[in-house]
Amino acid sequence: MIRNKEAAMRDFILNCSESLFTMHGYKNTSMDMIAEKCEISKPTLYNYFASKNSLFMGLYGRFQNEISKKSMELMNQDKNKYQIIEEIIDLSLSLIEEKRNFLRMMVREHHVAIQECDNIEEHIQFELRRREEVSRRLGEFMKEIVRPEVLQEFGIVLVGTTLSNLLEGAFWDSIISDLISHEKRKKMIIKLLKNGILA
Repeated sequence: MIRNKEAAMRDFILNCSESLFTMHGYKNTSMDMIAEKCEISKPTLYNYFASKNSLFMGLYGRFQNEISKKSMELMNQDKNKYQIIEEIIDLSLSLIEEKRNFLRMMVREHHVAIQECDNIEEHIQFELRRREEVSRRLGEFMKEIVRPEVLQEFGIVLVGTTLSNLLEGAFWDSIISDLISHEKRKKMIIKLLKNGILA
């Protein structure tokens, strides 16, 4: 029960800080502003997050975890795999659109946050491991519907990386421009997969 309360409080703080970071940017948001928005004392805030940087990185991590968790839930369903891939693409594009303003700010000010990171090498290694794990899971899920010659030549991880990279491209496109619709992006990704690696 205590763990659930702590998790709920951390989530509440993340939600409050996300709106402040989105509105003011990383550099212009202070721990004082976050404590005030949360209606808690600054020492209480530091009990949950050691620094503004850990809060900011926590938001990015939460966004990535949400996509991963929901994608895993979809992959565990007993449905047509082509349909599930479409749903994973839909899910990713929807979450990107929902968080677009925060993600734009994050891309704009990420370099400032990285400079304040206590252990940049650890952060980079964590991100690389996360990406490899996502690619491996996607590759394992897709292997039955990938062209055998593609799977044999490139392997499971690279197959998963292909879908992951297409989604990352959509992430950057949606942050940079509002001109391309969700459905058009999804259609393009599916067409690329069907013409490239899917059987």
